[in-house]
Amino acid sequence: MWGAVAALLIFTLYTSWETVQLSKTIQEANAQAKAEIAKHQELQEKFGIARRAAIILTVPRSVKIPLGTENKELPKMKAVWHAKLGIVVSGLNLPVPPGTRTLQLWLIPKAPGRKPIPSLTLRPDAEGKFVLLVANPPDAMEATKALAITEEPAGGSPSPTTKPVWLGTIS
Repeated sequence: MWGAVAALLIFTLYTSWETVQLSKTIQEANAQAKAEIAKHQELQEKFGIARRAAIILTVPRSVKIPLGTENKELPKMKAVWHAKLGIVVSGLNLPVPPGTRTLQLWLIPKAPGRKPIPSLTLRPDAEGKFVLLVANPPDAMEATKALAITEEPAGGSPSPTTKPVWLGTIS
């Protein structure tokens, strides 16, 4: 009788231990699945952004806007604006702004007396590559006479704090 009780106790302990181990395995699998789902969603978002930028860059109705600079040591940048899909601003071999400063895009309105409209900010990557997609520009292309890029504090500014480094008129 005591042998049967001991066997039952050992079986119960082993089954409990197996249950705990299985529970841990299931939790780890769930965590890994959630991480994979998040990674998949991030890749889907990046793909959607890249696809939208590619369409803006290749559609004939998009307006190409060269962004020149007075500083001969800086490379030129370009912007391409599609009235319904947004703006893509890009440049290569750009110097990274010092500290936490960033580059900010501004829309310069045609209407006299209106102030520049702030848009998105971005820092070039370590290799000097700069690609900014503005999916929902803060103003219409018809109401904008130029695009400007200034160097601003991290997070951007509500109004320009420096003279535009790059400027391009919309024709």
